[in-house]
Amino acid sequence: MSLSFTYASMALMDRQPAGVRRLPKNYALLLDIVRAGGRGTHRTASDIFALARAERRGIGFATVHRGLARLCELGTISKIEVGGEAAWYETAAPAHAHLLCEACGRVVDVEYAIAPRTLRAIAQRAGVRIGAENVTFRGACHDCAAAAAR
Repeated sequence: MSLSFTYASMALMDRQPAGVRRLPKNYALLLDIVRAGGRGTHRTASDIFALARAERRGIGFATVHRGLARLCELGTISKIEVGGEAAWYETAAPAHAHLLCEACGRVVDVEYAIAPRTLRAIAQRAGVRIGAENVTFRGACHDCAAAAAR
């Protein structure tokens, strides 16, 4: 099945950083693929590569990795890293946490954010400056938890 992308990301204007307005067409395709999943969809670089390859046969895996890194730098997508596991990518969204399901391996969004006041207190106690938070829980997703309860 081939996905049809509009390359709307190349025409993003007002709300995007200047670098997003002039994305190379391969990077714009990657952005469209990540955004097409919508909030709560998490894809690995391999997943994104497969979808990009279906649209553009000549795209290489290295191009996908460079493009994903650049899109993360621009703040248009986020990279989710869970120690020792593959990284997942998602569209940039308000602060939230993730849960890695130990039963099925999915990553799901969890509505959670540390209060700014708490972050400031942690930083002050540790003598550090916190620029961002990244919280990942491990456990069972809704479907796996429900299946285990039966």
